[in-house]
Parts: sequence; C-alpha cells; structure tokens
Amino acid sequence: MPRSGENDQIQTQHALVIGDRVLLRFPVEADRAEFIATRQVSRAFLEPWEPIREPGFDAWGDDGFDREIECRQLHTQERWLIVRRGDGAILGRLALTGIERGPFQCGRLGYWIGEHFAGNGYMTEAIRLGVSRCFGTMGLHRVEANVMPSNVASRRVLEKAGFECEGMSPKYLSIAGAWADHERWAITRDDDC
Repeated sequence: MPRSGENDQIQTQHALVIGDRVLLRFPVEADRAEFIATRQVSRAFLEPWEPIREPGFDAWGDDGFDREIECRQLHTQERWLIVRRGDGAILGRLALTGIERGPFQCGRLGYWIGEHFAGNGYMTEAIRLGVSRCFGTMGLHRVEANVMPSNVASRRVLEKAGFECEGMSPKYLSIAGAWADHERWAITRDDDC
C-alpha cells in the first residue's frame, strides 16, 4: 500500500487539474468500489437533489458508475472525480454536460460530494478547478449550473466559486418525481471572440 506522499504523486500523474487540497481526474475502472461506496453511504444526503433516472437504472450502484466511465470524455460531456490530495480519497464528482461549441462555447456543470466531506471547502475548490479546465484546456467561454433555490449549500458554493445568478428556470428538471424550479447560475471568461 502506498504511503500518503507516494499516493499523492501517483494521483497527480493522472490529474487534469491540481489544487491545494483536491485534484480532478477522469474515473477509471479501479475507482468502482470506492465511488459506489461513497454514493451509497451518502444516498439520503444526495437523493433530494438528484434527477430522476430511467426505470431500472441504479444511480447508486454499478449502473451509475458505468455511466461515469462511458461519459468520462466525450465531445458533449466529461466526468471528473474530485480526489483529495494526500490520501487519494474520492470525495465526489463534477460533470460537464451539454457542451456546445461554435458561437456558444458553453457547458453545464453538475456536481455532488459525499456527505462526510461536505462543508469543508472541497467542492468550492473543485468547482474552481473545473472552471479553470473549462476556460483553459477546453477553451470554453461560459459555464452554467442550475440549482434548486432550496439547496442553500449548493448555491453558496457557486457564489464562492465566482458564479452569478442570472434568473429562474421554472419546472426545469424532474427531481423526486416532480418538476422543480431551478436558479440558473453562470460564469464567463472575460475575453473577446
């Protein structure tokens, strides 16, 4: 078993972006058990904010992880694990979906963090790192995130990461079997076309 410093060195070799406490990287098959365990132990914490999946799809088990692997690096979306530096623990995940090129150069950010890791600033750092990847390597101009108004913690994370609330999208997404209103948050890169 690698020691903490060795584990950090191994993790940083595969990192897309590296912060002070966390890094982002694509999921790999070896992450399956830890990813699923983090999701399952945090289910009650995460479920109120999760969209409804198609019948028979287990978002908390192998189906959910299979989707992470399938979608980790596509033209229209990417999935990045949030990994704690030092011990390599999987804390959560960022997903950039709906990537549009051409005149938009935009994508939608979705995210979650395991319950035991919430409230420690990890997600704010991860979102800042994700935005830096979007604006840097990916060359995007705009990143959006949609949040239920009642999800105060998620709204606060976006605010701390530099996003601004642009308005409300009524009945935007099906959550827990009902169409839920969402606030539309965004951050743009300051540059000319």
